[in-house]
Amino acid sequence: MYKVVPVYLANKLHAVHPLLAGHFMSTLVEGIIRITILVGFVYAASLMKDMRRMFEYHGAEHKVVFNFESHQPVTVENAQRFTTFHPRCGTSFLIVMMILTIPIYALIPFTAMLPMILTRIALIPFVVGLSYEIIRFAAKHPGSLMAVITAPGLWLQRITTKPPADDQAAVAILALQGAMALEESQGGELVIA
Repeated sequence: MYKVVPVYLANKLHAVHPLLAGHFMSTLVEGIIRITILVGFVYAASLMKDMRRMFEYHGAEHKVVFNFESHQPVTVENAQRFTTFHPRCGTSFLIVMMILTIPIYALIPFTAMLPMILTRIALIPFVVGLSYEIIRFAAKHPGSLMAVITAPGLWLQRITTKPPADDQAAVAILALQGAMALEESQGGELVIA
């Protein structure tokens, strides 16, 4: 869905308008299609009652992580004071990956469909690693250029996170405590990237 369909549609759009025929424009259109598919899928999922509830738990997770990182006692009351929009969220990570693929794929000279798709698959580890590092850097340096790149991920969290009820925040606290206990039992300390 995110590799073949965007490449296929971008290649088909060459015939629609000559402006879309260049390699860079084709890669840009492909990236826009990819992001549109993701946002459309997430939005459609958010309309489902069960998904809304899951997004409330997602918001609870973010609030509890913020509470933990603040070094205040992790309680429902403290957690509920924080926002549901977290800079190191998986949602932000996905959007950063999709944005990064545009300039990265533009550097790949292939124009035939099969080599384009195979190259995009082969570059997944590189794009994932680079996206992870950008997310981490942006979270530590909120005023940087990297924070601008991660902003669309925070915008998308308006769909993927919802304000949780107190009982959902309590569940997120139990999950954090469980993760901390697991780390401790394995001889480590819970480190949140």
